[in-house]
Amino acid sequence: MRKWWVGLLGALLPAVVLAVSPSKTITPEVRASLTADYTIDVVVTPHEGDAWSRLAKRVTGDGDRWNEIAAFNHAGGNLTTEQRVRIPFSLLRPNLQRDVAAALFPFDSDVAAGRRHVVVGSNGIEGESLWNIAEWFTGRGDNYAAIRAANPSQGLSTRKGDVILIPKELLVAAFRRGEMEERNAPKTAEVRKSEDDPEERTGADGHAAAAVSLPEAVAVPGQPSLTYDRTSAEPFAIYRLQKGEALYSSVAIRFTGRVYSKDVGDVLDRIVKFNGIDDVARIPIGYRVKIPMALLLPEYLPADDPTRVANEEVKRASAKLAVRPRAKGLAGVRVILDAGHGGRDVGATYDDVWESNYVYDVMCRLKHILEKKSGATVAATTKSAQAGYDIPDDDELEEATDHIVLTSPKYVIGDPAVGVNLRWYLANSIFRRAMKASVAREKVVFLSIHADSLHPSLRGAMAYIPGQRYVTGSYEKSEQVYLARAEVRESPVVRHSEKESLTSEGLSRDLAESIIDAFDQDGLKIHPFNPVRDNVVRNGREWVPAVIRYNLIPTRVLLEICNLGNDKDRALMKTKKYRQHVAEAIYQGLVNYYNDREDVRPAPAIASGR
Repeated sequence: MRKWWVGLLGALLPAVVLAVSPSKTITPEVRASLTADYTIDVVVTPHEGDAWSRLAKRVTGDGDRWNEIAAFNHAGGNLTTEQRVRIPFSLLRPNLQRDVAAALFPFDSDVAAGRRHVVVGSNGIEGESLWNIAEWFTGRGDNYAAIRAANPSQGLSTRKGDVILIPKELLVAAFRRGEMEERNAPKTAEVRKSEDDPEERTGADGHAAAAVSLPEAVAVPGQPSLTYDRTSAEPFAIYRLQKGEALYSSVAIRFTGRVYSKDVGDVLDRIVKFNGIDDVARIPIGYRVKIPMALLLPEYLPADDPTRVANEEVKRASAKLAVRPRAKGLAGVRVILDAGHGGRDVGATYDDVWESNYVYDVMCRLKHILEKKSGATVAATTKSAQAGYDIPDDDELEEATDHIVLTSPKYVIGDPAVGVNLRWYLANSIFRRAMKASVAREKVVFLSIHADSLHPSLRGAMAYIPGQRYVTGSYEKSEQVYLARAEVRESPVVRHSEKESLTSEGLSRDLAESIIDAFDQDGLKIHPFNPVRDNVVRNGREWVPAVIRYNLIPTRVLLEICNLGNDKDRALMKTKKYRQHVAEAIYQGLVNYYNDREDVRPAPAIASGR
């Protein structure tokens, strides 16, 4: 059955787009072309008397893949020489993949650092996307983030003639130097991610964890690889522990997505028990750690797992739908800023640091920067009754509980849930006014600023976006505290269509990655694994925070600027220099998001963030 979004994408393609390349002869039976939507189309002419399994063996190296090929072609029965059989590029033998790439991308070359790809897009039309490039040469579209990181001057879109470096550690066998010999597709799935390995040790739970001395979880070179056993009573993945790695971050945090201290501890306990490990401090290098597949993030499941397949389909479709207008200097952009928590809801607290006060300070600094340096129109969801948006000239901030939500009438933040819900109702009202003023939907941005409370080994910024699978259907609040506000009465029921949710995931991911990239380029710490996430995982549950889940603004991000559970991050947060640095980096991320790449100028690095 055809997926609903396939028809949607077809409807959104330009009415007239010329093919990027004519069909090329690869072998007497194989031809390939690059289609107008940048899909590599490989067509095979069967031999006389061919069987599906023989054809599959010939072009993929594995006769057992015949059923995948037949399903891809919506065909069955006997083959004839009049038929034309399409083969997914990813299934081709490595030598055929390389031959097809050489024919379609004649200016590409192998270099010591990886593969040099020259974009072949038509003049005046956006070229093949970084997602396409990642899918072709690394086997996974979501490696586009790592490719972007390796090409810091490259923007989110490409043009004909752009040169893109694909790092060698990401390349599939066909494009790795010295590994071009013909061979069957690997039977074990390789996991390729832009975020790699850390060094670690198991920590305590809750606030006490902040006092425990733990090595910082950091990314190290190399791509993690998993194999799978699906025949046991409880299927599991196997990861070989590398030198300098330990269970809590190299396995529990990275592969399962857990980041909160209790969750990391619970998962670690389960893995230890599952493996029969007696002493986690004495695990030898190369130890085969078995991870129950039920714990794995979707991207670490086997390549044919339905959950992973569905997840990648959504990512691919949302990336293609994420089309935004340019706005140099943020001209015409509406930015809605939200400082997390506030009032009696102080958020995470460590020592004398209240999350609500410090993120409000960052929000005020960002608001001032935007109003002074950009063409954006800025609004905030909350305000300090006493200080307003003034920025104190102090490192450590006084505790304050006078924040209000700027609804009509205002709400003095007391009940945390009411405070959160009124923010997205207010944001939705601002969005509707922008629509009435003929502002493009994609030129309205919502940014909620927070500081996290995670496992103490973790440092740096992390962003949450509204994952499509968590944001569908309708929602409303009908209690009097809500209906007393004009913004709620305007439109009490919130609805997201599947198309809106899918588009929003793509736009929000692009903005989140732009901000995270700006942090990294500007010398600020970012989370070592998956710094952009489409849901929160905590206490065995997965969800999207309400302030972005029920928000109608297509481009919306919840940004955790640091981990207050980490001593170093917390010490930095208590300096005005760091908070200003963070605000400047967020601003740069916003500017980069709307700029053409040639307009992007990375901000000078400041040493305070490390």
